[in-house]
Amino acid sequence: MSVGAAMAAPDVKWLNPNYDFGAFKEDMGLVTCVFRGVNTGDEPLLVIDARANCGCTRPVYTKNAVAPGDTLKVTVSYDPTGRPGRFHKQVKVTTNSEGKASSILNIRGTVIGASNTLKTRYPITAGKCRVSNDVAPFGETTKGHVLAAAVNIYNPTQDTIVPAVADMPEYINAMFRPEVIPPGEQGTLSMTAYTDRCREWGVVESRFRLIPDKDHADDFVDVTTIMIVNEDFSKLTDDQRTKAPVAKVSTQALDFGRMSRRTGKAEQRFTITNTGRSPLLIRRIYSADKSLDIKTSTMKVKPGKSATVTVYANADKLESGDLLNARITLITNSPDNPTIMVRAVGEVTD
Repeated sequence: MSVGAAMAAPDVKWLNPNYDFGAFKEDMGLVTCVFRGVNTGDEPLLVIDARANCGCTRPVYTKNAVAPGDTLKVTVSYDPTGRPGRFHKQVKVTTNSEGKASSILNIRGTVIGASNTLKTRYPITAGKCRVSNDVAPFGETTKGHVLAAAVNIYNPTQDTIVPAVADMPEYINAMFRPEVIPPGEQGTLSMTAYTDRCREWGVVESRFRLIPDKDHADDFVDVTTIMIVNEDFSKLTDDQRTKAPVAKVSTQALDFGRMSRRTGKAEQRFTITNTGRSPLLIRRIYSADKSLDIKTSTMKVKPGKSATVTVYANADKLESGDLLNARITLITNSPDNPTIMVRAVGEVTD
């Protein structure tokens, strides 16, 4: 056998291993492109296999051997259903080429989502843009730790948008990725909450304004952030726990009875007593019920002393026939029982 015959082998040269569909609407359905490769070798070229890295991409290839100098075809289809935004998929083509048995073909593009898809993934409308959620739950942690949350923005327009925020709480850092969102693509508002910069304890709720496009600042979404901040007692020694403050309340329930909307406020009181050996700090006392106002005689209670809590029920903020059934949350530095609940009940009449 001659040296030339021994080295004879098929080889493939792809005319263009990359294809960009550009931006297209999801409603168009399946999109297809064709990759062509020339057999630059001396023997017939055969495609053994072609596989995509995703089930949404399907390659179909020439089954017959391709003679030297001829062209083979690999047709690649992409299904955009339910996949708005930018995509990049790869197809690995394996041949009997001696020099390079495997080749990578790339497809790219941007799917502009259909209305039904956008309603599911981005249910909130802000002008022409779509937003994934208007509540950002950060979760629960102890003071000093960091929490994260995110909101996604989708740009269904033909124009580039630049998102912005306003009135962001001082303890939250926010960053857009990317800072500019091209047509048909998604951006993410990534938020980091630094609890050591937050002055409140317990359930902390804030709001800020998300503006998907600065050029249309009137089209915005009010986003609510929620996190739970607890005190970390895990590093207390046994001696420190023995000497710690202890919070006791005089009652677990306040009964306002029958309240008339015409008389306005009704008033009840309870006491918080420190039966421990160190000062008791009232971190926070609050209620999510807007009809209650709460005042405390002091936020620091010495051992053996008490603080008086006055609770005002504003009957005029309730409807006639409504039942008051609110929860008052007391948060202190008492390690054995840092959170105490007091119920406020009553009935509203004319």
